[in-house]
Amino acid sequence: MVNICPKYLSMLLILLINNTCFAGKDIDNSQLILFIDKSESILGRPIRAELYGVSLKTNITNVKLKPLSDDFGVVVDYVINNTSDKRWPEKSIQILKLKLYPRQAGDLVIPGLSINSAHSKKKTIHVTQGKNSEPRVTFSTISPYERQQLIIHTTLISKESSARLSVKGKSEIDGFKSTPLNFKRIKNTDGTYLLQIGWALSAIKSGVLKLELPPVTYSVSGVSRKQYYLPIKKLNIQALPSYLPPTIPVGKVTIKSESVNTNILQTNVLSYWNLSINGALNNAYNLPPVLRQIISNKQFSFLPIDSERNTKATDSSLFSTVNYSIPFKALQSGFVTLPEIEIQYFDPHDAKLKSIIHRSEEIFVLSFIWRIFIALAIFFILFYAGRKIYEVWQRHIYSHNKRILAFEKLHGTKDIKGTREAIILITEAEYWPKNITISQWAKLWKDKYQVSNSFEEFISVLSAGLYSSNSNIKTTELSKQLLNIVKNRKKVKSSF
Repeated sequence: MVNICPKYLSMLLILLINNTCFAGKDIDNSQLILFIDKSESILGRPIRAELYGVSLKTNITNVKLKPLSDDFGVVVDYVINNTSDKRWPEKSIQILKLKLYPRQAGDLVIPGLSINSAHSKKKTIHVTQGKNSEPRVTFSTISPYERQQLIIHTTLISKESSARLSVKGKSEIDGFKSTPLNFKRIKNTDGTYLLQIGWALSAIKSGVLKLELPPVTYSVSGVSRKQYYLPIKKLNIQALPSYLPPTIPVGKVTIKSESVNTNILQTNVLSYWNLSINGALNNAYNLPPVLRQIISNKQFSFLPIDSERNTKATDSSLFSTVNYSIPFKALQSGFVTLPEIEIQYFDPHDAKLKSIIHRSEEIFVLSFIWRIFIALAIFFILFYAGRKIYEVWQRHIYSHNKRILAFEKLHGTKDIKGTREAIILITEAEYWPKNITISQWAKLWKDKYQVSNSFEEFISVLSAGLYSSNSNIKTTELSKQLLNIVKNRKKVKSSF
């Protein structure tokens, strides 16, 4: 008879009990296997991956793909929930098909994925930039304040003249409000093209946020060639000062205004005041309100105000505008000023709250009665001025005609009688008194016109001839001298 040591007997008994207990339970033989179509790729082109779940006790869509997102943009193609495969006979197979877009060039590792007790193995991918340059991402700031506009641009160099970049217009970015900017193409001196596109973002909360930008599509002649998933960036979003109310815009704001009626306004007649507020903000509704500051008073009566808000994207920024059309009636005549408008904004560059006080130009207002009075006054002034001008003109024509007649007399006369008649015509042309003597005529002439040194001698000879008893004296030479004096007259320069 074989003797068994009690020690070994007890061990055998325990082993027998354990085997009996586990015999009723299923052994977990589930597997998670990742297959990829290539180990080398080009930036912007996807790596096609198939994740096989063998005998999984849960749905394969429960696999956490977040470990992939650090180095890859992940797109789920489709899922096969229950199928079979010769490699694993008599086992349930689930397949998750993925597209993995590398976020940067170099050697990237596809980490192992897991679900319950099943784990896939990690794989290494070598990624090159291809014909295009690697996309470059620039930030206007990496530590913006919450609600501050953050401009992000992505650029790359291409040799294709018809190449362009595009993004989805309504792509959501976790933790941010975003608006795409316009595409921009610049031809470089070496014949290549710089392509640029971007976003205007504003963070909705403070703290360290993980920024994952939407994919950028690269197309040539309208055909999509590549899709770039940009590297993930961590941003430090600064909290706004606690004293700032939520209505204060974050970013510089400007204000301008103009009156539609540029002429003199009339009391109690409808006019319009256009007021425009602008700012580099992502939402026009973040611009400061001003309607409470526009209140009727003794000078103005304001009617209900229309407003229009819009936001316009360029290739470099996003501008928001609110335009107010303010109807009003002026109530008093004279110079009046529209209400002052004060707006505030938080300047992120100086980290200070700033104020702007806008003062519009003075407006001149006249009532209907004053307009009639001024119109009549202007009419009478113009009438009086016109009459005076007409009289001066008539005097000028009269003098001109008299001188012409005098010139004709002096040209054609050969006796003293014609010379006398010419002097009378010259006197009438100057509006001097009639029947004056030749010496009086000479004095008036010297007071008004410049004369030569021989003028007195000429007047003496002329006087002797005019007052001679012989009316048949020939005065041809005297007439010529007088004609020359009258034609070449020059007024005496005033000393004042």
